[in-house]
Amino acid sequence: MPMNKLRKVGDARVGFANVIIREYEVALGDNPSVSQGPPLSLGWSYNEMSPVDLEKYEEMRGIRRETYQMAVPVSARVAILVKEWGFSTEEVEQTSRQCQKVKKGRMNSARQVTSPIHIMVKNAKETVGNVICRRKDSQQDF
Repeated sequence: MPMNKLRKVGDARVGFANVIIREYEVALGDNPSVSQGPPLSLGWSYNEMSPVDLEKYEEMRGIRRETYQMAVPVSARVAILVKEWGFSTEEVEQTSRQCQKVKKGRMNSARQVTSPIHIMVKNAKETVGNVICRRKDSQQDF
């Protein structure tokens, strides 16, 4: 609908007064997108902080970080999981190995899908399928 044809509903406004912060537990993750080591995930349990006035929160929160600044190094992830959250070193290593295995499998699949042989086989299957469909269609005409 063109902008000039929209109906004006009134001066609808939204406002926020307080911010409620939740701190979630850290869990041993399963996302294989990490470059190395164990992935971190959020658990289901959390602690809810007291409400904070929005203006006060904005004043004290500091400068926003860039995405690359939020990456957690492998050694820090391992320390968080083992020392702060009580996961065993074996659990962390096993999860790291499993994630690398999944990541390697995904990379192999991606390579196969774009390989020249895979493309030739796919094209050949489509051609054979089209020929068979044409034969069936011509036989039904009789």
